[in-house]
Amino acid sequence: MQNDFKMRLAVHFPRAVVMGITGNWAFAAGTVLLALRRHNPALNADIIVFCDDTLPASDARILQDMGAQLVPFAPVDAELTPEALSVFSPLSLAKFHCFDLLRQYESVVWLDSDILVQDELEELFACGPLALALEDPEFSDPPGAKSAQINLHGTVQDFDSGADNLNSGVIVFRNDLPAPENLRQMCLDFVCRHGTLLRYPDQAAFNALAQRLLRQEPPCVQLLPQRFNAHPRNPAATYAPVVHAFGAYKLWNDGLTATCFPEWQRDYARWLRLGGSPYVGPVENAQFLEGGAFSLLGGLCGSIEKAQTALADMQQRLQTESALRARLEAVISRLG
Repeated sequence: MQNDFKMRLAVHFPRAVVMGITGNWAFAAGTVLLALRRHNPALNADIIVFCDDTLPASDARILQDMGAQLVPFAPVDAELTPEALSVFSPLSLAKFHCFDLLRQYESVVWLDSDILVQDELEELFACGPLALALEDPEFSDPPGAKSAQINLHGTVQDFDSGADNLNSGVIVFRNDLPAPENLRQMCLDFVCRHGTLLRYPDQAAFNALAQRLLRQEPPCVQLLPQRFNAHPRNPAATYAPVVHAFGAYKLWNDGLTATCFPEWQRDYARWLRLGGSPYVGPVENAQFLEGGAFSLLGGLCGSIEKAQTALADMQQRLQTESALRARLEAVISRLG
């Protein structure tokens, strides 16, 4: 990241929505922006998308036509594990630079690209000074809060591994944060210093930062309502303003998840009609995409009916066998 990137931003509004993508995730950013514009038609915020040099020129033009300002991002020089590099984009660390954006903006909202916007987000801009949601307890099986240790492979000094884990998919930054440039540097230093111990690098850094602020300046940290970071497994996700498909199953690589959220599929279809690049990769449970939600429900009802018929048949057989056994026991009793 160039230190003077802020000078290249055309600031029009006192607020910003920020994302970060590698070139092969342009489709994800495009679907988010389409939904964001539809549900927030009067949004008075700049849209900034950090990107790398793999972003196709055609996709860049579409994102710019949606109002996005594209800002080149150079990966952070940190020694991350192969696991982290294979699962997380280097652009996930671009969210640290939201602290720098507070020089120009009163409020900055970071959105991961694996989300679905289903309602207006106006309420988010007033949160903070630093606001994140807990990792959705409904994501766990069985449901329950996870500890911050999930972000680490080992032990890190001054990191409370037993604290509830904060999810870094939706973050609000407000310019009344104390010394935001220092906070940015703390996050970068944390990742560079502990890179080989980090399972989820950016999330580990934000948990560490939030814990530090809670010890030193507790009013600076606010928990976002869960409806702004609801996992698809959460029943409340049906009406949540932001659905965040963190984990392995995304809205584009799992047919069952996609079927549950057809609004994302419609925006993805709009992205493709605009000429955007498609998702290229495997899709699990692709058969659920063939008939849609009604077909899925019909198949489930059919399976239930078959199970009920089989259970009734087994109960009838059990009654018959029980009657035969009773008769046999009676005969044996008389013979004895």
